[in-house]
Amino acid sequence: MEKIDYKVEGGKFLRIQIDIKDDIIKDIKIRGDFFIYPETAVFKIENYLKEKKIKTFASLLRSYIKEENIKIIGFSINDLKKALDLVN
Repeated sequence: MEKIDYKVEGGKFLRIQIDIKDDIIKDIKIRGDFFIYPETAVFKIENYLKEKKIKTFASLLRSYIKEENIKIIGFSINDLKKALDLVN
């Protein structure tokens, strides 16, 4: 697994561990000093991202977050994409 430490504009921090094979997310862990509601949603997001293409996950994740009514404070999907762009 690759580890990424990413500072979001405005001061928040993301720490991501990711395993990618053939441009597919095989495993991902998202941690940091952000808030998410419901609190267990970070695990739902991690599970949702498994087996998604690294190039197209952002648009899929936006829809998923809206459908599941997940609230994230401290980072955006664009921030997550920028952090994961550091892998490629």
